[in-house]
Amino acid sequence: MKRFYGLAGGIALAGTASAALLLSDATTTGGTSGPTSAIANWVSLGSPLQATAEEPMAAALAAGISVERVPRDADSSNQAAWWVPIALAPDGTLYVAFDSPPASGAAGSHEVKIGKRDTSGAWTFAVLRNPDGTVWTEADDIGHKQPTIAVDGAGVLHVWADMHNLSDGMRYFRADAPGGMSFTRQTDIPATGLYTYPVAKRAPNGDVYLMIRSYDAATYDGEGELYRWTMAGSSGSWSHVGTFAAANDAVVYPDDMSFGSDGSVHLLWEWAKSLPRSLRHYGSYLRYSPTGGGWSYADGTAAALPVGLANAKLFFLPLQSGEVFTTNQTLKGLQSAKLALDDYNQPTIAYRYRPTDGSGDANFDVWRVRWSGTGWTSREKIYAASNNVPAALGISRTAAQVRVYFATTGEGLRQGLKTSTASGWTITDLAPGKAITRLATVPLSADTDIIYGAAPTDVNSTTGSVYLTQVTN
Repeated sequence: MKRFYGLAGGIALAGTASAALLLSDATTTGGTSGPTSAIANWVSLGSPLQATAEEPMAAALAAGISVERVPRDADSSNQAAWWVPIALAPDGTLYVAFDSPPASGAAGSHEVKIGKRDTSGAWTFAVLRNPDGTVWTEADDIGHKQPTIAVDGAGVLHVWADMHNLSDGMRYFRADAPGGMSFTRQTDIPATGLYTYPVAKRAPNGDVYLMIRSYDAATYDGEGELYRWTMAGSSGSWSHVGTFAAANDAVVYPDDMSFGSDGSVHLLWEWAKSLPRSLRHYGSYLRYSPTGGGWSYADGTAAALPVGLANAKLFFLPLQSGEVFTTNQTLKGLQSAKLALDDYNQPTIAYRYRPTDGSGDANFDVWRVRWSGTGWTSREKIYAASNNVPAALGISRTAAQVRVYFATTGEGLRQGLKTSTASGWTITDLAPGKAITRLATVPLSADTDIIYGAAPTDVNSTTGSVYLTQVTN
């Protein structure tokens, strides 16, 4: 059986504009690195990897690696773990989004810049604008007010940006045409509330799904919501699929989303105790079937919405020995996770876990676990932290490989690779000399990934870079 893996990307078209938030006319620069020939909407993958034991750091991979700096500066606030700031269009066009230093020079604020690299390698850039034509500028808020983008099956780019429980609701913009760089803020997502952490991607059929947290300021509960942009020709419409997760005195933190060859939607998230917090617990996984409309746990048993903390079947990472679901943010716990599927539509998950109380904000080991069909297995530590692993992960897989991306202070972007014939993990530095601390990943083909790497202050204390690292194993 083959699986088709949906590339990160995808969202809307059509709809009535509520406010004309436009991107400026693009500026263009020639590409310095050649394109990666025709990129498919998804790639066919093979059979599942049988994982084996852990291995310490090994020699460098025999891999093809190239690094390109996006030719515009990024703002120092361009830092998140949950985001999707990179997307591939069906025709191979690559989009990136990032917080950019404000032209006004105002301290503690940023613009939102979109970069578009065509298949010849040429770049075009634009910034979000207000209805009156002025540049959209927002106060910095690391880990919250960063952009997520996606491209739907018609080639229309969608942007979510600068949300953190704000009273004006969902800040969502849609391109006015396929491949276009003029955007209008939209209100056609049937959502009213306070929102943060948008995760959006394109399904194999061209539809776009949005996973996001809604927040109730009165009860301090944060719920997980799923929305769908259903394509109809070159246009589409939004609908609310469901509130998939909610619990008293608990807050949902979206992590990632992926799609199965059967059209299934796979969601990954974690929970914080009471108020929003940087340390989380109870790594959670749930599956949705658009054809039947049903929800299920990893073992296939039906799940009634919204799921909460009562059913252990929900957790890919339950509380570990000595871990407590508490408001204390310095103890053992989880922060950040990413998801890939094998050819049986079973999940493989990379996550960061702090193993020791009070050991530092970056003391999170990097782990991998997978669902075997009957249980969570092959739980392996890929990298042991020394208070040097910031909140950044990526993952991809084929029949023969699992590739986990992370960053460490000092070394920057790194890859942990495990093959079906290896006894352990091989760690490789991918972009030496680039101070990358945050990242996002999209697969370009079965053996090649593109990693968006944010180096927030490698220019100066307020200005950084975005690097695109292409890796072939």
